[in-house]
Amino acid sequence: MIRRVMYALALTVVTTLLYLAAATAVGIRLWLGEERGPARSTAIALAAAAVGTHIVVVFETTWVDAGLNFSFFSALSLVSFITSLGLVLASLRNRIEHLGVLLWPLSAMAVATTLLAGREPTIPRDPMLEVHIIISMTAYATLLAAVLQALILAALDYRLRHHRATGFVRRLPALRTMEKQLFWLLTVGFVALTVALGSGFLFFMERLLEGAMIHKTSLSIASWLAFGTLLLGHAVWGWRGQTAVRWTLAGFVALMLGYFGTKFVLELILQH
Repeated sequence: MIRRVMYALALTVVTTLLYLAAATAVGIRLWLGEERGPARSTAIALAAAAVGTHIVVVFETTWVDAGLNFSFFSALSLVSFITSLGLVLASLRNRIEHLGVLLWPLSAMAVATTLLAGREPTIPRDPMLEVHIIISMTAYATLLAAVLQALILAALDYRLRHHRATGFVRRLPALRTMEKQLFWLLTVGFVALTVALGSGFLFFMERLLEGAMIHKTSLSIASWLAFGTLLLGHAVWGWRGQTAVRWTLAGFVALMLGYFGTKFVLELILQH
């Protein structure tokens, strides 16, 4: 028992430090520039190593013997893992690693909190249910990446509007490129969220009719409508810039309140 606890602690510490090192490498590169900062491959390699150890943490904390543990901290760790994995893979072909400045410290925090997670199963194992959960977490992870992109885009847009394109802003991709990346993330996330909601209705229709998941379902649908409206507005009326940022944030807040907000209240405050 003691050996297993020490193993989990060591794995968590190593993963946390690797994420922080990757974020630091990206931050220094953005601040100092390509010539004086760490190589781009250094940050990606550190993040890849963090993802490699993080997946072990995920299996240790989520896929427990008798079922699946999707408590608040375990779910948070899984979402951060999927987001970080996606960012590492995307960075191999596209210059999108700047998101790591915000994402990888969050992933480090999510990994560290798994030490507070229990090891008891919260739901039974069911292959179809597991597919639904993975799709849902992928939707959350992709839309989390979209939010981080929106925040960086907002900072870039503000600095450009006020003629203050200095420092790290000059090392970011062009504004139009970042907007394309944002809407690509939003499209993928919206499709995944649509599938997740559809499969959720099939799996939990009985509980929905009982009103047991009314808050989570209502906020998830509100989020789906917000992201759908933004994508429609972008395609038909050319919405972009600060309008896109505001709709992205609104949709994400509703989504997070629907899932993690509900879990936080039930598990950590009411302790149900």
